Amino acid sequence: MLRVATDVGGTFTDYVAFDEGSGELLAAKASTTPDIIEGIVDCFRKSHTPVPEVGHFVHGSTVAINTVVERKGARTGLLATEGFRNVLDLGRGNIPNSFDLMFMTPDPLVPPFLRRGVVERMLSDGRALTALEPTPAAKAIEELVQNKVDSIAICLLHSYANPEHEAALKKLIEKRYAGLYVTASSDIIRQYREYERTSTTVLNAYIGPRVGTYLQELAGFLDGEGFHGTAMIMQSNGGTMTIDAARTQPVRMMESGPVGGTMAAAYIGKKLGYENVVAFDMGGTTAKVSIVKRGAMEVAEGYFIGGMEVGYPLQLPVVDIIEIGAGGGSIAHLDETGALKVGPISAGAVPGPACYGRGGTRPTVADADLVLGRLNPQYFLGGEIVLNRENALAAIEAHVGKPLGLESIASACGIIKIADISMAHAVQTMTVQRGHDPRESVMIAYGGAGPLHAVSVARELGIRTVVVPPYCGIFSALGMLLADAKNEYVTSHIKPLKNAVAGEIEALFAKMEAEAIPVMMEAGFRRDQIAVKRALEMRYVGQEFALIVDCPAAELSDASMADMRKRFNTVYEVRYGHAFPDILPEIVSVRLQVVGVFNKPEPRFAPLAKTEPKAISLERRPVYFDGVGFVDCAVYKRAGLPAGAQLKGPLVVEEASSTTVIGPSDSLNVDSDGNLIISVAA
Repeated sequence: MLRVATDVGGTFTDYVAFDEGSGELLAAKASTTPDIIEGIVDCFRKSHTPVPEVGHFVHGSTVAINTVVERKGARTGLLATEGFRNVLDLGRGNIPNSFDLMFMTPDPLVPPFLRRGVVERMLSDGRALTALEPTPAAKAIEELVQNKVDSIAICLLHSYANPEHEAALKKLIEKRYAGLYVTASSDIIRQYREYERTSTTVLNAYIGPRVGTYLQELAGFLDGEGFHGTAMIMQSNGGTMTIDAARTQPVRMMESGPVGGTMAAAYIGKKLGYENVVAFDMGGTTAKVSIVKRGAMEVAEGYFIGGMEVGYPLQLPVVDIIEIGAGGGSIAHLDETGALKVGPISAGAVPGPACYGRGGTRPTVADADLVLGRLNPQYFLGGEIVLNRENALAAIEAHVGKPLGLESIASACGIIKIADISMAHAVQTMTVQRGHDPRESVMIAYGGAGPLHAVSVARELGIRTVVVPPYCGIFSALGMLLADAKNEYVTSHIKPLKNAVAGEIEALFAKMEAEAIPVMMEAGFRRDQIAVKRALEMRYVGQEFALIVDCPAAELSDASMADMRKRFNTVYEVRYGHAFPDILPEIVSVRLQVVGVFNKPEPRFAPLAKTEPKAISLERRPVYFDGVGFVDCAVYKRAGLPAGAQLKGPLVVEEASSTTVIGPSDSLNVDSDGNLIISVAA
């Protein structure tokens, strides 16, 4: 059986197919087009893979998050409890950067004139204080429809405790206005925090019509080609879900593409014996950084789409990833003060960097890499695109060199230096600012441009080992093949631990399992393929935010509840370096994770032949290194590098989907699986 994964990025669409019988991996890459399906079709064509032979298909993309960032979502209305419709404007009432005198909160995705209050009131214990009044509610809905909304978000006060009123409103809308996309907060998340819950619901409603349309086209393409296997969509939490589930809850696929890379990095790190990993993914549009600590991916509960200062909160589990606008296609420009900046605007695939020769005239990171000899103009994407160095030079000189009075080489070097420092800062944010020392980690670099810049970024941080895995250019797609189906359920239940009754908590778990397991079985999993993981969100009394603490799988008892206090103190100490065992903790939420386990074999990379590396150094070219200048470098094709090869820098390793640059003082070792293990000099 063939297992296929596709990852649609802002610039390229990546494809990987795994043959379970032979263990062979096939890879392909195509430009991402406005018609997303076209890039996927192109990848199938390049790989010569018949769709009917595919038994398992996984898909991830940046469509959901780009819809928010580019503000291209649906015209959305909001129904809230009367008196609470402006919660999107109030937020938390804080300023993330108190020293920024020009700070402005982002414009809400639902403007005030598209919000309506409805008469009803639930209490936090689930009791109805005021019944829902159908007539005023119907009028509020009609007013939104008259304002030509395409989607409606429903978020009522305390509906996490009792969703009855939200369900009634949703039923009313669907009965009268069948064409509207409707999202009720209780269908997405059953957790307190009014602002974050409202924001999450609005995000789902805002992206729903656009994402739903493209997923419908994807399903149509698969059906039309004779696909009869299992089709899954990558979630931001590292699991997968069905296409139908993704169409109703697209907010769960905000980071569906980058998460695959983090999963693959954790897999490679574990295989090589590295517990602590910095996953560094640099593509054509952005650079992404995540960390693997003690072999596990870091998962964030509080996440902002577009960044904390100017983004929108998402109250769902997301693999902790920081993303910055520093990809190969990121445009270098001068800001209003005349300072050189790189990104966040990208040239994309069309027109692309100036060196593509497709009409782009603005200088990008890729243009600078080409000018400095780091890219082979005849072997970009395996020769599919021939790069034009003269175009790159002209763009850099016109937009950077002349305004700053610099030569083209110095300008290109400045562009690369700024991009590398920006990415090093992103790594520091994920490590140093969270109590982790990056020098204790190994960097695993992937993405089309990741290996090109990884050594420089690692040197900036004091990281001494960089690993460039096989298939690094399509690494996120490869990681998607390692994903199981996963559904997360949360129920708010705030109670001091000393007052918590084991039977009461056990009843909440049982209720969630009774809802969750049938859903997973409907997706095609047998009961013995379904794993259940329990956890409690806990904090010290008086604190605002909580930590997730794993619960025993067996039925809870008074003894196991007492043990949860010890577990919480241990988790707290690991996270913050200290604990307060004398302070009473409290339960905030009950969490259930249900996993549908796919029977997937372990990917096997082809063993490499042991030959002399000198035999496959096909060419040499001058490459510019900061502080050294142009140096004559040996250039190797990765496919010909033998196992056990040990090479001294400077050198360049080329493959169809990426290029690795190794500095004059660094060294390279190739292991038996084809991983490039780079020792970075101080």
